[in-house]
Amino acid sequence: SYDEQIQKWKDDFDPFFMFGYTSPGIIASQIHMEGFLYKLTGDMAHAEFVKKGLLQVLELSDIFPENIRLERVEYKKGVPLLEPLFQLHAYMNAYLYIKDSGLLDEEDEKKIYKAIDQSVATLEYSPEWGAHNRSMLRACAFVQAAGIIGKNEDTERWVKLADYLAEESIGRWSIEDATHYITLWMFACIVYAKWRNKEDEYYKKPQTKFYYDYITHLITKEGQITGFGDSWYHSDWHIWVACLEMGASKYSCPDMKAAADKIFRYGMKVIKNQYSPGIGSYCVYAYEWSDDNVSIGSLDFGSEDLDELVGKKIIFRDDTSYMLYNYRDEGYYGYIPRRYLRTSIPVKAEKMHHGHGDENSVSHLETEGNILLHEGGYRDRLPNGKYRADLYHNKLVFRQGIKDLSESAFDALHDEGYYKHVDTEKLHFQSFEKTDYLRTRNYYKPLDLVWDRAVTYIKSEKAYIVVDWIENKSEKEITIGNVWHTQLGREVCKGVFETYVDNIKRGTNDTEPFENRKEYSLLIEFLSGKNKCFIEDIRRNHGEAKMVSECVSKKYVCGERDIFVTLLTPHKRDADPDEIKGRL
Repeated sequence: SYDEQIQKWKDDFDPFFMFGYTSPGIIASQIHMEGFLYKLTGDMAHAEFVKKGLLQVLELSDIFPENIRLERVEYKKGVPLLEPLFQLHAYMNAYLYIKDSGLLDEEDEKKIYKAIDQSVATLEYSPEWGAHNRSMLRACAFVQAAGIIGKNEDTERWVKLADYLAEESIGRWSIEDATHYITLWMFACIVYAKWRNKEDEYYKKPQTKFYYDYITHLITKEGQITGFGDSWYHSDWHIWVACLEMGASKYSCPDMKAAADKIFRYGMKVIKNQYSPGIGSYCVYAYEWSDDNVSIGSLDFGSEDLDELVGKKIIFRDDTSYMLYNYRDEGYYGYIPRRYLRTSIPVKAEKMHHGHGDENSVSHLETEGNILLHEGGYRDRLPNGKYRADLYHNKLVFRQGIKDLSESAFDALHDEGYYKHVDTEKLHFQSFEKTDYLRTRNYYKPLDLVWDRAVTYIKSEKAYIVVDWIENKSEKEITIGNVWHTQLGREVCKGVFETYVDNIKRGTNDTEPFENRKEYSLLIEFLSGKNKCFIEDIRRNHGEAKMVSECVSKKYVCGERDIFVTLLTPHKRDADPDEIKGRL
């Protein structure tokens, strides 16, 4: 599809696209693979293809109007011939694979260096500080480009800026809370450390090892990377494969090796073995970074608290069931980078950076590979991520004032979607023989209240008891929604709902969504008996969905407490819900 995709790029070209000019993404990915195959086979046909792509990006750039280029200060040297954060590294690798093949003459080398120079130069106008993906992707682009072009006035400045950008990340904690972006940050750290000869320093840091262990322990039994924060369903799994192969090699870790294997196999299943240049390009990294002397481990993990200071995730897990619980707030580290992000990009709906308003939320629930609850997606359109808002997560939602609950909970609870700052902490986590139990606390600052959520997993019943307890610290009128999200469902009787998920979209324009297994559904029971209950059609995760909720709207006095009790029971779809409900 190489030529077809380039023609489509020409047909759809928009010189006013908000992120500016970029060449067709397939070029960098395809020539990266072709260069790798040349290295393995010595077949000059692969090298010829690489040469074609390396020079093609210069020819295609004539499509960009010169008068628009002159209006953009960052295009002083010319338009960026490769998108510098996500394409340029593959382009530069492709060049290195055939550099000594004899195919490139002096004029070709000058053109390739020009393409690299113009692409990197734009980044000097928009540095992004902090331990997150966009900052580190800039750093790794700078240092790899400088290493290829060689020492001159420009490249010395690039390396200096790269070191400034990387200072927050190498051996530090990421300020991101999203599976889609932590992987890009780790990948960029790997590349930066290599080109700055800092690998020994980087892999010795305990923070570095933490993230490799973190993702290894996060995955499901089948190998799914469960979503939290800005992400699409199982997004960027191929980059995780590459990163975990590097981790397995550096730490001689069988578990990381097993995680890479499981993620790859599950990822190919999700896409029905529909290979793509984007996946193939990162499989090149996975191959180059792997060490086949490392054995494959068993990943025999049970329920666990992944970390209560940075990641703030708890997993309930046994041979058939998996629940991911996220209670991470924005945190009290990385203060200056968070301030920088908050005042420079329009992301009022997120916690800095790429995190959602999902504290004390059940991010994922599955039984025997049947997904019953999952994250809400990223965004349908730029700039803001609609699904970041607290309302789109499986949690309590608080609103100031008394709301009209006569017709709709969604309308009453829906607001501007801005992130509400909270502090969270773990009170308890314990795994017993017959139950697993957690309790976390949310200091909800906007309304001056405290919210504890306790989840008890009854192992013999495969059921979850969720108890939400709040205490008001001042007199006020509040509307509270106990909100759960599914794709399809119906009301069985008052406060009891039968819910299930048939498929999961992986983006706004996904015409072939992931087909979920259909053996199980989830019974949701609200047990307070005093609140108004709803099941409503909404848009979530880029498609039609159902929001199940119970709500209360009233005036609370100082010190007054309230409680919500929810029972989640996974069960076979052909079972009668009337025979399952009412057991608590």
